[in-house]
Amino acid sequence: MDKMDVLEAKIRKTTDLIRTLREERSIMEAQLKSARDEVRRLSSREEDPQLRGDIDRLTKERRMIAERIEKMIGQIEEIEMTAARAEGV
Repeated sequence: MDKMDVLEAKIRKTTDLIRTLREERSIMEAQLKSARDEVRRLSSREEDPQLRGDIDRLTKERRMIAERIEKMIGQIEEIEMTAARAEGV
């Protein structure tokens, strides 16, 4: 193989690599566009008053349940301490 053949092979390899990179770039640009569209879609849903109201209601409900659980745990601990004292007497 002479120098021209080696150079020609390198040029073909480089051309193939460039073509592959361009195809990958196109795919990645499409994925990026899709991701941006999804973010926009989800952002617009967050602005939906119905959805916002549901989220607020569920958040409030979750806080109330957490408070009730904490209160019940406190009561259980008090009962356990009272029982432990009664056993010790």
